[in-house]
Amino acid sequence: MTQSKLRLNTDIRKKIGGIILSHFENEKTPELENFISAKEDITTAYNTAFKIASNVVGRAYPKDDVATLQTFKKKYGSAVDVVAKDSCFHFANTEIETTESETNNEHFNFKLDASMSGRFSDTDFGIAYFRDELKSAGLNPEINVQHQDNRSNPHHTQELDKVKKFLGYSNEDGIYEQWKSKYALDVIGTSYCRSRTIPCTAKEFDQMRAFKNARQGFVQSHWTWAEAIQKDMRDITLALKDYKYVKDAIDLCGALGLDINENELQRTAGVSLTIYQPENLASLIKSRRAKQDNKSVIEQFKKARQSAVATH
Repeated sequence: MTQSKLRLNTDIRKKIGGIILSHFENEKTPELENFISAKEDITTAYNTAFKIASNVVGRAYPKDDVATLQTFKKKYGSAVDVVAKDSCFHFANTEIETTESETNNEHFNFKLDASMSGRFSDTDFGIAYFRDELKSAGLNPEINVQHQDNRSNPHHTQELDKVKKFLGYSNEDGIYEQWKSKYALDVIGTSYCRSRTIPCTAKEFDQMRAFKNARQGFVQSHWTWAEAIQKDMRDITLALKDYKYVKDAIDLCGALGLDINENELQRTAGVSLTIYQPENLASLIKSRRAKQDNKSVIEQFKKARQSAVATH
């Protein structure tokens, strides 16, 4: 059976869609480069901020005092159990006077699920940072991006639960616990961190705020990259849904710079038969074999599809 007579089916559409998605995810775009750079920056930001936090906490709870209390705990047990590890802290800038519209204290959290602002959820930082690990495990690190307008979708809930379990969010174990332990400090007083506000300098306070902003910016870089891909993939999915023949999909991949082996597709997905390649789409795709940006190629396919619909 020749390629031009091979009919597309659901398996083939899904397989080709996955190949194109992988191509987009590995393509060196400005959005991807920014995401990679932001990950390097946030790693540095975490380490820098943790050194600052260590100094602030160390002044409030000197190591000698911590060691003494730990000795007492060993001797007297839970009656003097007042030293604990923590990864979130409430700092107060003692060098400024505040007004009703200003505050000199803020919560700084080093955990994977530290609160995010705007459209981001508390899971998004860990998902962005461990994206490669999630992808390798067959999970979807873009699940929140894809369902940002419908978080009540059962599919979103199911997939996000898998992601949270992998990262250790659910039981605060695994990756989550390792990360928390890496950025933990000894504090005196086991109550919640807001009840033990720790004084810091104006410079330290500003540096910790910059850390929080960098965290937000890193998650934004992941979303910007992922959203660009999702926008392209929506058009690709619509095109593949409209196409009836393998030749359509093969030529689309060719126009995007991908070399697809039709025999491999036929063997692995059980393609079955019949009909012809629409001449207008074949002509359009073949004329775009030269390198073009993805947005241009996809836009051309959208126009061709709309034209084909209008003439039928």
